Amino acid sequence: MATIAIIASCDTKYHEIRFVEAAMRGAGHIPLIVDISTGRESPVTGDITKQQILHEGGYLWEQVCGFPKSEAIDAMSASVSKVLYRLYREGKIDGAFGMGGLQNTIVCSAAFQRLPLGFPKMIASTVASGYRYFDTVMGDKDITVVPSIVDFAGINPISEVILNNAVAAVIGMVEHGGGEINTRGHFLIGTTLMGITNDTVMAVSDKLMADGKEIISFHSTGIGGRVMERMILDGHIKAVMDLTLHEMTAEYFGGYGYSKGADNRLCAAAEMGIPTLVCPGGIDFICLGKHELFDDQEERGYTWHNSDLTHTRLYEHEILDITRTIAKRVNKSSGGNVSVVLPMGGLRTLSRPGEPFHKPDTIKKMRDIFQQELSPNISFKCVDYNFMDPGFAEILYEEMTMLLEKAR
Repeated sequence: MATIAIIASCDTKYHEIRFVEAAMRGAGHIPLIVDISTGRESPVTGDITKQQILHEGGYLWEQVCGFPKSEAIDAMSASVSKVLYRLYREGKIDGAFGMGGLQNTIVCSAAFQRLPLGFPKMIASTVASGYRYFDTVMGDKDITVVPSIVDFAGINPISEVILNNAVAAVIGMVEHGGGEINTRGHFLIGTTLMGITNDTVMAVSDKLMADGKEIISFHSTGIGGRVMERMILDGHIKAVMDLTLHEMTAEYFGGYGYSKGADNRLCAAAEMGIPTLVCPGGIDFICLGKHELFDDQEERGYTWHNSDLTHTRLYEHEILDITRTIAKRVNKSSGGNVSVVLPMGGLRTLSRPGEPFHKPDTIKKMRDIFQQELSPNISFKCVDYNFMDPGFAEILYEEMTMLLEKAR
């Protein structure tokens, strides 16, 4: 028998709360209603009331009920995040289930993002559809989101099926899932890759795994690098092969492009002082949708990745600016066990002579920047390979092995 928190507004979603509560009890589990409403009257009383939640967050209900709606939502989001995390930490809940429209989704998402990876968390939401970003709901956590299809304004044949399925899913996670991720006793190595670097990164990873190392790969398209940085700070990842820094191009353009959302790359590894192998793979282009192309798109040059996305070339000065940022960030490493490797023959696929991303003169200037600006305690190597050459994979493998041995 498990305890599952139901996070919802008792003033507007009382029909759905009662339905979900009954479904959980019928399955042999204990529902714990957590009221995140900001309205004055509630037909249903939560097991944890809105007044109790706000008090734990440092607010008084009499204060919050006079706030503008946006400020009230912010106060409730911050407060319930503390409450839910405390319930998890004290072992009082085994899963969390949220439901509702935009307000409820915002508040639930804020709270669920405090919970650890692997802990069962589900939101049935009216806004989990259409032209919306997953990032606004899921952030960098494994939140399962179900579109409600219809609005939550009373139980009907559609909402009944959707909620039954969602409840069954969270119960399945609680009963049969793996639970919170446990990395104790594991020396996990994070690495970054995407299609344009995949084969080489996988070749290095395969060789390290053959040596008994454990590798976690992250897709460098906005959320991957961000999750890896978070897992480094949380202590899950003990070493990193950051070989695909493409997300830094979106950061360079102010959060523009398909791979936006992973600002401050390289900073977590530097802060934690873990063994770090860096290669500026994929910093020579930005991934743009056909609706967001630059005005000088033709001058820059580009290739189509698929029918919707382009790989748009960066100008030389942009690549060099990003190179300087790389040097500045790795220089902050508190451990000093860092190596930067530059393939002089190209930073990705389609970068050989005659191909659209062949930029030998720019890479020579990148080499000069690294040589001039990297701290003396940072190892730097430039090698006469293309990123996709098997020989380059061998060099990366040897370099990572050396860093790991140095850290023993």
